[in-house]
Amino acid sequence: MCKFVNIAIIGDYNFKIKSHNQTNAVFRHCEDHFEIGINTFWINSSELKENVDDTLKKYSAVYLANGPYKHPYAILKAIKHIREANIPFLATDKTYKFVLMDLFEHVIGFRAIKPDVDVQNEKLNIHNLVEQKLVYFDEGSQIFDCYGRRTSFEYTSEAFQIDPNFAHNLKEKGVNFSGSDDQQFIQSMEYGNNSFFISTMFSPLLSSTVAMPHPLLTGLIHFAVETKKKATEVDLAHVG
Repeated sequence: MCKFVNIAIIGDYNFKIKSHNQTNAVFRHCEDHFEIGINTFWINSSELKENVDDTLKKYSAVYLANGPYKHPYAILKAIKHIREANIPFLATDKTYKFVLMDLFEHVIGFRAIKPDVDVQNEKLNIHNLVEQKLVYFDEGSQIFDCYGRRTSFEYTSEAFQIDPNFAHNLKEKGVNFSGSDDQQFIQSMEYGNNSFFISTMFSPLLSSTVAMPHPLLTGLIHFAVETKKKATEVDLAHVG
């Protein structure tokens, strides 16, 4: 019987950053909706500079908190490891830029243009006007399964599009642009080769409540539970 799960929150925690406090809150929203304990641990970027595997192996899922990060290249290193190890993963709001950097370089091998990681890192701290938009999800996608419905109103400040040629290359490698708004701007993407690897341009932190935790957070926790159950079964098989 799985009594608890450990979930890593990657980010350089700062109590002065509103989204960091909101991140803690949304996981607490989920506690009463699961019969197991939900333990969350902040992992700062300096801890990811050396052996990422050792740092993350005790966790059953990972949430990427908003930046900026003290060591942005360590964040990219961690995302690559998480994706390759098929660890349940959720990134929201402006952090999608770091997910895209990983997908461009390590999934489609596009290294002709190196993004200015430091500049992108600084932009994570820019607060744009947030508005509520109706987001449409692709049926059969990971994010659709979390919501159990076709649409949802979400808070976002992002209006993101990608070059069709790059989008085609990413889709061929398993990347699904699974959510969009009325203006056809991309609002979510996922790596279909993994069980749960979702990045959204909108922020679930703004609409989650104790009475109704955001479905993306409960989805992440669900897959964390499944991951731990499988790991426990493997350990028991080895003992037997």
